[in-house]
Amino acid sequence: MFYWYGNSFKYRFIILKYMFENMDEILKSLNLKEIIGYAIGSEKAAGNYYRMLVKVFDPNELVKTKFENIAKDEDMHKWVLLDFHKELFGDDNYVVPEGLPPFESVADVNTVDTLIEALNIAMQNERNANNVYTFLSEHHKEHKKLFKYLAQTEMGHYETLKQEKGFFDEEVKEDAGFKGLSVTQAYRSPMFKPPDLTR
Repeated sequence: MFYWYGNSFKYRFIILKYMFENMDEILKSLNLKEIIGYAIGSEKAAGNYYRMLVKVFDPNELVKTKFENIAKDEDMHKWVLLDFHKELFGDDNYVVPEGLPPFESVADVNTVDTLIEALNIAMQNERNANNVYTFLSEHHKEHKKLFKYLAQTEMGHYETLKQEKGFFDEEVKEDAGFKGLSVTQAYRSPMFKPPDLTR
């Protein structure tokens, strides 16, 4: 798991993008058990990543609920893959191979600008997750339905994050001062308060 801080976001994003572009070749060198171990570890990190974003938006229920739902999906993927590992290999003691890029990362998000960068990283990670599960569905056809479904779910996450990022990009475009504001300062408004959800 990588940790992202401040200005290093953009450089690390470029490194991750390069690593992800070579994933097919990397995956071809691994066996199914290794790839499943990688996926389980990555889904665990993904759940943590989205729970971190939930905290960033607390108490803005309208936005944080979206990230809570993605976190729940990632947790479910982890449990499904743990069961799959146990069924195929006799236990749930998975091993994450070394030297692979993470699907998800932990980010130090405090301003709107760093939030947008965190969403960029998350989108790249979700696209990578989709690519890994698509690879598995094509190379392990006996389990195609499971991997195809996981690939589709991850692409759904990508689209959700793209919409979220589009909203925040537009906010910054309309008012450049938003960029440096903390997320709490920028989005603590009546529009985001829980009572609005019950109307």
